[in-house]
Amino acid sequence: MVESRDIDIILNNPIDWEIFRDKTVLVTGATGRLGMYIVETISKANIDWNLNITIIILARNLDKIKKVFGDSLQLPYIHTLVQDITEAITWEGDVDYIFHTAGLASPRDFTLSPVDTLWGHVQGTRNVLELARTNKCKKVLYVSTVEIYGEWTAETGIKETDMGPQKCDNARACYPEAKRVCETMLAAYEEQYGIHYVGVRLCHTFGPGIVLDDGRAFSEFIRNVIEGKDIILQTDGSAMRTYTYVADAIAAMLIAFTKGRDSYYNIANLDNLISIRDLAELIAGLDTTGKTHVRYAVNSEQKLKYLPFKLGIMNVDRITELGWKPQVGVEEAFKYTLESFQQNM
Repeated sequence: MVESRDIDIILNNPIDWEIFRDKTVLVTGATGRLGMYIVETISKANIDWNLNITIIILARNLDKIKKVFGDSLQLPYIHTLVQDITEAITWEGDVDYIFHTAGLASPRDFTLSPVDTLWGHVQGTRNVLELARTNKCKKVLYVSTVEIYGEWTAETGIKETDMGPQKCDNARACYPEAKRVCETMLAAYEEQYGIHYVGVRLCHTFGPGIVLDDGRAFSEFIRNVIEGKDIILQTDGSAMRTYTYVADAIAAMLIAFTKGRDSYYNIANLDNLISIRDLAELIAGLDTTGKTHVRYAVNSEQKLKYLPFKLGIMNVDRITELGWKPQVGVEEAFKYTLESFQQNM
């Protein structure tokens, strides 16, 4: 499912691959859109530069592992752990680096399974850090979110040291509050056990491998094009968002992991700042049949629990100072994503 084009985009970045030489890397949530890209990119680098890396794929569904990775599972340096992230993780042998991407993160999850969302992140991260502690892991990468910043009303970009208010007395808070707890957990494990980590805070990252029925607006827009249906906006669509193509995001994550000296890095392609309304028009315009149009709902009530306030735009100076330059524009990114589903169909 990972295009060679996307791997080339990632490798065209200043990533210090030598730190992976002779190391064992474990990736949680390996069949998700982030996890599968990390696995395939490290595997390609392993082959290209003869790095002698061992890769451990952790995911809960063996059939999906086989579907996502296919023939790559025959490579002698790739191993699998089939389990839920909420269960204790055991690996006999070294685990030098962990990329922790597992966890529910969509409006459908927040609405239908807020308890599972909460404990999946909290218990899963604890299990990852316990594995890191018992196996003397050298470094953990944690995937966090722009939502930890809470409500942000200032016009200036959000820096990694900023923090806004976040109401916790509602089920929708299961996601951002869990992420905040996990960030505290990382700091606590570093303080008490010396486990080093780097965290990345993402905002609207997408690409091949997204789930089309998870309730995200852009996922729904793409699904509507595939099904030849109109895109129906539930709001005036004025909210602004930044959209980062998955290959650009993975490149930033690997740069932060190999070259970063700070605890957290914001990742967002600020060149891809666009309103929901304009994004709907852009994606509808990708329909070569001309069947998909953008309409506005009349007196509609949202069924899924979306964020109750508008997200702020993140400052990305830290990651760009390490050499990250996103390469994929918003129209090209959604074109790649739509084509990936059309090809699989």
